[in-house]
Amino acid sequence: MSENLIKNKYISFFIERFVYSVTELEELENAEQRNLLMLNILEAFSYLLGNMDYLNIGDVIRTGNIINESYDVPQGLRRIGVTAGNKAVFTPIHPSKIPSELNMLFYQYYHMWNELDPFLREAMFNVKYMRIHPLEDGNKRSGKLILASNMWKACIPPAIITKEDTDDYYAFLNSQDYEGFAEFLRQRSNLETNTLCGFYKILRGLTLTEDINSEEIKKLVLSK
Repeated sequence: MSENLIKNKYISFFIERFVYSVTELEELENAEQRNLLMLNILEAFSYLLGNMDYLNIGDVIRTGNIINESYDVPQGLRRIGVTAGNKAVFTPIHPSKIPSELNMLFYQYYHMWNELDPFLREAMFNVKYMRIHPLEDGNKRSGKLILASNMWKACIPPAIITKEDTDDYYAFLNSQDYEGFAEFLRQRSNLETNTLCGFYKILRGLTLTEDINSEEIKKLVLSK
């Protein structure tokens, strides 16, 4: 099996698990709606992975438009006040401040935090992104997709934040606990490394007890 085929199969495998980690999927009883949501998320993730340049506000808008395609949600950045969910104790910023806050966030991510521990860097970005809440709907999905794509492009197995993690996740957001969230992401990434290596062994016809170099597998599957 070719490297590209293994990579494509793993992307599909990851996206399927990512989609089922999205709480609102449970509310979609219609199989067609579920499939559409999965296709939208796959398209958004592929878009983010394919953008090897610095992400910007346009990428946030494009990602939001893709994942909200099957919802009756205005496109573009948020233009109204919203809540961040019933578990959030913070209030998203005023819509007029969203562009400047996003620009500052991207500047910090690419020019100020680029020497930080990668898990801390992603934790800081995601917490700040969620507290900005740039979209009218789909902030959690877009934030998790950007998180996953950033980790993927850095050859770090991406963390999947499941609905069972919701209380812990919002505790990190509410308290802006960057260090705690970074450790959470590190643990989830380690779990995904095990999943990735097991998936690779199966596709290669290897036994699950066979030794492989996990660092080489990460580079093989996650690199561009």
